[in-house]
Amino acid sequence: FAGRPGTDYPILAAVPYTNFYCDEQEYPGFFADMETRCQGWHYCDIDGRQATFLCPNGTQFSQAVFVCDWWFNVRCDLSPRLYAINARLYQRPKVNPTRKHRVITKQLVEDIFNK
Repeated sequence: FAGRPGTDYPILAAVPYTNFYCDEQEYPGFFADMETRCQGWHYCDIDGRQATFLCPNGTQFSQAVFVCDWWFNVRCDLSPRLYAINARLYQRPKVNPTRKHRVITKQLVEDIFNK
């Protein structure tokens, strides 16, 4: 899959300014930038800060798996529909309040370290 640079995939040399804003996203996380044809991507942290990055030439940001991948493996056009995957990143596990906590006894510690 050789592909044609600039046609089959973008070949940006620097991170461009785009109209992507973290405060417009429903969740914090990782987001492919459609204006860069997914060569650019953004990380929106839980405090609303934004950092923007560029995938190497020949690769695009895969919204499905949150990594840069070869252009022929990425469906950039589907990225906005996959933004919601970010919802699972910062979920806290639900704790069962009736479940007893594990108790670490002196005997357990001795059994672990003295054998």
